[in-house]
Amino acid sequence: MNPSQRLRTELLTEFLAFSLLVTSVALLWRNNLLLFAVALAECLLGLALWHDRLSVSFFLTIAILGTLAEAMFVRFGIWRYANPTLLGIPLWFPLAFGTTGLLGARLARTVAAMWERVSPS
Repeated sequence: MNPSQRLRTELLTEFLAFSLLVTSVALLWRNNLLLFAVALAECLLGLALWHDRLSVSFFLTIAILGTLAEAMFVRFGIWRYANPTLLGIPLWFPLAFGTTGLLGARLARTVAAMWERVSPS
């Protein structure tokens, strides 16, 4: 597979993973345990595919900081979740947020690599 095809395949994989995560949350948010299990599976699959130091760092940083920020926002009444588990946040939230960070980082890296191929500096 040539580099351009590889990048297109990577971009498609990342978009599909993001779409799966968003669809899972949209359809399963009423059942925290089921969505936690699905989000965990998606998270583990993402980390199996993309497990370099930078990807794992993005996952952990966004999962932790995003969850802390959400807990504060909920605590101060900025918004609330319809089906909270702990500290006003659903059980699945840290996994979904961290996986979104992982996918966002991967998408940014892939798009940057595609731009680099089109117009090298």
